Amino acid sequence: MATLFGAYLVLIGVIYLLQDNLLFFPSSAIVMTPENYNLEAEDLWITTEDNEQLHSWYFPNEKSNRIIVLSHGNAGNISHRLDIAQTLLETGAAVLMYDYRGYGKSTGKPSESGLYLDIEAVIRALIDEKGYQENNIYLYGRSLGGAVAAYAATQFPVGGLVLDSAFKNLQAMVRDVYPFVPSFLTRHEFPTQRFINERKNMPIMIMHSERDEIVRFHHGKTLYQATHEPKKFVTLDGGHNNNFQVSRNIILNQWILFLGWHK
Repeated sequence: MATLFGAYLVLIGVIYLLQDNLLFFPSSAIVMTPENYNLEAEDLWITTEDNEQLHSWYFPNEKSNRIIVLSHGNAGNISHRLDIAQTLLETGAAVLMYDYRGYGKSTGKPSESGLYLDIEAVIRALIDEKGYQENNIYLYGRSLGGAVAAYAATQFPVGGLVLDSAFKNLQAMVRDVYPFVPSFLTRHEFPTQRFINERKNMPIMIMHSERDEIVRFHHGKTLYQATHEPKKFVTLDGGHNNNFQVSRNIILNQWILFLGWHK
């Protein structure tokens, strides 16, 4: 029994020390470019407050003064998500997708505080360099990016916030995925639920699949129930990593409706 307990403590110690590696899975390989999708994009480089250089693709739309900003999940980089940009452009808005520090071509190393600095720098660049009004910027956070986008909604009076497959907070995720690990050992918070309750007065749409095997459905339902109006819940289909492809038409149509909330 003592041997098993000792092995358990060693395992917990390893998980504690390596938790950044279990949370962030950045890739520097650019597997696709906008040209592969016949999309025109500007390579926009954004400097953060702590002097990291973030790489982004900016897809302008001269016919619209609105823009959707995608904060992606914890793995890969923006080159794995060009199908999302292609779909969002069909809403009639411009799109910006960016890589967190340490992802893709962006410099630095990912951390919770660093990702918050990243989204702040992105929004300021859109305001200062591209001339967007704050209330014409719409935040789209998927998975881990849900916490990042929700944080930004507490700092800027943007036009709206959309969370896709987002979790309540990182401790709740640890309880789901690693039930044998004491959740209080988590060094990161990513408190999406707290952020959406602190957000400035803006509409929010929460999307989640009942078949999400990683961020389970109860996270989306709890986020929806915990936040205040104006709000909307959309049930998606598919698993965590393919729900966008499986539910593409639902997501596109709901985004069009969501943008219609604010004329």
